[in-house]
Amino acid sequence: MSEARAGFGWRTMRGVALVLLFVKLVLLVGAHPFMDETYYFVWGQHPQLSYFDHPALIGWTQGIAGALFGWSIAGLRAMVLLTLIGDLALLHLFARRTADPPWWFWTSTVIFLSTPILFGLTSVALPDHLMVFFTLATVYCVERLRQEPARVRWLYLAALAIGFAMLSRYNSGVLAGALVAYILIVPQMRKLFATPHLYLAALLAVALQAPVLIWNAEHGLASFGFIFGGRQKLAEAGLNLDGLRGYLLGGLVVLSPFILWPMARFAFTRRDGHGYARLVFAISTLGFLLASLFTNILIHWNAIAYVAVLPFLATWFRSRLLLGAQIAYGVLAIGFAAVNYGVLPVMAMVNATDQTSAWSYGWDEVATAVTAIRADETIGFVAATDYALASPLAFALHDRDVVSVSAHRDGYDDWFDPEAHRGETALIVADTWRRLDPAFAAQFGTVETARELDIIRFGHVTDHVTIYIGRKFAPARAAE
Repeated sequence: MSEARAGFGWRTMRGVALVLLFVKLVLLVGAHPFMDETYYFVWGQHPQLSYFDHPALIGWTQGIAGALFGWSIAGLRAMVLLTLIGDLALLHLFARRTADPPWWFWTSTVIFLSTPILFGLTSVALPDHLMVFFTLATVYCVERLRQEPARVRWLYLAALAIGFAMLSRYNSGVLAGALVAYILIVPQMRKLFATPHLYLAALLAVALQAPVLIWNAEHGLASFGFIFGGRQKLAEAGLNLDGLRGYLLGGLVVLSPFILWPMARFAFTRRDGHGYARLVFAISTLGFLLASLFTNILIHWNAIAYVAVLPFLATWFRSRLLLGAQIAYGVLAIGFAAVNYGVLPVMAMVNATDQTSAWSYGWDEVATAVTAIRADETIGFVAATDYALASPLAFALHDRDVVSVSAHRDGYDDWFDPEAHRGETALIVADTWRRLDPAFAAQFGTVETARELDIIRFGHVTDHVTIYIGRKFAPARAAE
């Protein structure tokens, strides 16, 4: 079957792609900020070599965007738009090396934009939008290296892309491991072991991690401990069949049932030259599958596997029905997400435990209340009971000095010095899910309720916020 007949014609695909791109651009400028987006934006206002939750690149890029565009949606998502353009440019480069570039490019773009997890991760300013771009860049460079092994520039470019991917998310290390395995497996690639270029390229990728390594060395390996110990706790966990079930069902939901067959057919095909992408897919997917037996896996952690195979899936949608179903599924998922994060937090209303949807709303009202109280009181600092409240509040106030006072370690601990605020009066914001911790309240001479407000959307209460005034702050001294 020819590429041009494996589904719809390229003009049809172009029309669908342009509609999806239009929707994406509308959401980039219109969707309410997601709590983690604002968290990383605040990172950018506190430049460091690296950060507690993730490697440094998301903080650095958000700092640059904030400096250029300010505390605005443009500043928040400027880098997301830039990497989206890069993603499409890379898909175009992949397509140019096929027999039917227009069909391949527009079909790949439609698959990209109609796969919910890929659409979502490239619509918000999370580390994943960087990981998606640098994963595509790595796969492209390795493809070129396989075709032209004597042109070692592709090896160095692959190392550069891997280095930046690892500065985006720790699990991008799978790109490096898969490349070593690929060079070992493919006969014509093994010759690289006899040249200095492979080792110099590896040194380049490692050198890019220097800021992260230095930061962890200065902070007692805090970030590494959080990712591999504090978050996962695999060694302490027993067999967790719920985690396995969640991983499999979650993957089904965020990909769609209709992409699984083309993806599986590609994954088990041999001798078409795309072995590196298959290795990345296999190592990541099986690795998280194993981990899910012992702990809960967030559904986006395996996104690197889906990105790696994305450029090659077009010809595996062998029927219009299958491709049409994928598009329809994606449109429905995108539409639901647009309503949930742009109009009304549907998920928070039907599931009281889903605070993440509700936290996208109401921060202008909270900021207005905080500003009014600050006008009447001498406030030393503004705090919230968790990073998920402190970050959107800081963004709404345009105030880099809002802090999180959660009992759990987060990025705010690296730039908030409680002792420097001894004796001051604080405003403390809490809500339905993140209440004021009695242990923190005990560090004030008095604590009083200054304001309570309901966050209401279309007549529905989505959250209840309480603003406290704490006087005579006396922070507990850290244990020696």
